Amino acid sequence: MAQRSEMPGLPGKEFVQATEDFEQSHIPLKRSWGAFFLATIEAVCLFVVTAGRTGIALSAISASVTGWITFLHRDIFRIPALLLAIIGSVLNLWILWRFYRLRNAPSAAWRKRPLTAKERWRISIVLVLSVLTLFTAAFEIHLHRLTHHSFM
Repeated sequence: MAQRSEMPGLPGKEFVQATEDFEQSHIPLKRSWGAFFLATIEAVCLFVVTAGRTGIALSAISASVTGWITFLHRDIFRIPALLLAIIGSVLNLWILWRFYRLRNAPSAAWRKRPLTAKERWRISIVLVLSVLTLFTAAFEIHLHRLTHHSFM
């Protein structure tokens, strides 16, 4: 089990004794579980304290932004932003429709190659985001009509 030392100045018997002492000294399992339990409690405590401070910072930021929201919700900013979002979404949907129509045309059959996974992923993201933008804009116009009794 223990080997003889080749180092000068360390006799063989002392090396064997030191090795046996090291092998016999181990931390009891009960102490290690206790340390693990205390470390877990400290980690949870740290998370709660950090989340509390983050909540305080977030509430201070939202309180300071409230004044800007009333300024930016005026019709001079809101209506052009809505129109730009709607036009951009419709343009994206038109481009996707043209892409599929031209891709599936009989004259393009000889050069048609399968779409890669990355291309399919990008197309589906554009499609979902464009439709989601149209629904969000329509919902905002509807809610604005209900609450403020104006056209847009």
